[in-house]
Amino acid sequence: MTPQEQKLNDFLVGVFNDILRLEEASLRQSCGNLSVTELHVLDAVFHCAPQCGMADIAAALKVTAGTATVAVKTLEQKGYVVRTRHEKDKRRVTVALTGAAQAVLAHHEAFHTGLVRAVAHGLPAPELDALSAALSRLHDYFRTL
Repeated sequence: MTPQEQKLNDFLVGVFNDILRLEEASLRQSCGNLSVTELHVLDAVFHCAPQCGMADIAAALKVTAGTATVAVKTLEQKGYVVRTRHEKDKRRVTVALTGAAQAVLAHHEAFHTGLVRAVAHGLPAPELDALSAALSRLHDYFRTL
């Protein structure tokens, strides 16, 4: 790697680890019995509501339906989701968030809002626009992988 590529690599790894550490700390503060992965499952359920099935969750998380099913079962045991069989097609299961899950997601949304505001604070508009454009290109690239 060139020195510039090494610097970029160090930055990407460092930022990823910093965000993960902060997210885990925030989650421990609001709800000690959830992992970040489980939080992302709750977020997927939230975004595909009101008729959220296992296939929807799996697609949103880019995992298999079996993996989604195991995660949802664990979240149901912890009291964060409720699984309901479809009235006419008993093979189909819909998943809904409980009040506890909604409270955790509200806390998590506040965490993200605070993070974004802290990053944006003090940046002149042109720098914020440049940062947004660069991160957008980076995100587009990661979605192709």
